[in-house]
Amino acid sequence: MRWAGLSPAIGGTIKAIHVSEGDQVAAGALLVELEGGILQSQVDVAVATVAEAAAARDKLLAGATDAQLAAARAARAAAQGGLALAQAGVTQAQEAVAAAEAQVAIARAQYNELASHPTAAEKQAAQREVDLAQVAVNHAQAAYDVVRGDPHIAARPEALALEQATAALSAAQAAYNVAVQGATRQQLAAAQAQIDAAEVQVMVARAGIPAAEANVQSAEARVAGAQAPLDGLIAGATAEDKAAAEAAVRSAQAAQAAAQAQLRQTQVIAPFAGQIGSLLARPGELATPGQPLVMLGDTGSMHVETTDLRETDVTRLILGMPVEVSFDALPGQAFQGAIARIAPMSTAEKGSTNYTIDVDVVGLDSSLRWGMTAFVNIRVGK
Repeated sequence: MRWAGLSPAIGGTIKAIHVSEGDQVAAGALLVELEGGILQSQVDVAVATVAEAAAARDKLLAGATDAQLAAARAARAAAQGGLALAQAGVTQAQEAVAAAEAQVAIARAQYNELASHPTAAEKQAAQREVDLAQVAVNHAQAAYDVVRGDPHIAARPEALALEQATAALSAAQAAYNVAVQGATRQQLAAAQAQIDAAEVQVMVARAGIPAAEANVQSAEARVAGAQAPLDGLIAGATAEDKAAAEAAVRSAQAAQAAAQAQLRQTQVIAPFAGQIGSLLARPGELATPGQPLVMLGDTGSMHVETTDLRETDVTRLILGMPVEVSFDALPGQAFQGAIARIAPMSTAEKGSTNYTIDVDVVGLDSSLRWGMTAFVNIRVGK
């Protein structure tokens, strides 16, 4: 029959033995388990990573949802609104510069107006007004002198005309003095101060333009940043994106397989279906690679194996040759079989060279057990 002494691939403390002697187990059954908490946690992490990668891939392949598209469009609209505000800020800054420059022009015009007076024409006009007023005074004085001896002179119109002409002359003289004098130093200083203040306002307004333009650039970048995800959602995943997502899943699956392979090194798994012949360790003991913990045999296909066939006899045997087999456990019973295999190499035992043959026996009693002693009778020709 087929049998094997099973041991773990790595050493460690035995955590659990899941079978008992005599149990029938299926191929792949877990027989013995070593302590492997760290390796199990690595498997759990790898399983979760595979699930995350698969979910990301499926989400990518499913494309954008209506909610995602609506959110992306809303983000783009908000960015565009910010851009419009930033552009309006540039316009306002430019208008502020223009208004400040206009105030500078007005202040300079006012200064120039003050500094340019009096002109020669203004002086001539003022002098002409004085001359005319003087002529009027002269005429009034002459008329007054004619009636100077009148005891009621104060009531006469000549006296009133002289008084009015004299007042007009004084007014003309005062106007002439003002016209000739022009703007004072204090007036010019005040006008210059208005020019300086207006120029400062121009500088302040111009300083606001770079910041406003920077705001526009930032807003344009935000619009582009909002447009790109929307375009990506509308266009869907590219072939490269799909390939990358699929590669991520395969990579995660490979990592999971590696973690599970490491965990399996702490497990003794039945390589074939059979019966547990013996358990050679207990939970809590230390297992060593290569040292069997479980003996497993396929008792469903038992056969007889010889251990003492001499080299002088093996050359006379052929496959299929009939064999009679008996057992100490079943005295008086004989079973018929045939040679199924002849070992190509000898074994040395107690100084004797022997060969092993396998014998298939028909109708073996179900009460026979693995490892019982059998007697093989081979009839060969002379």
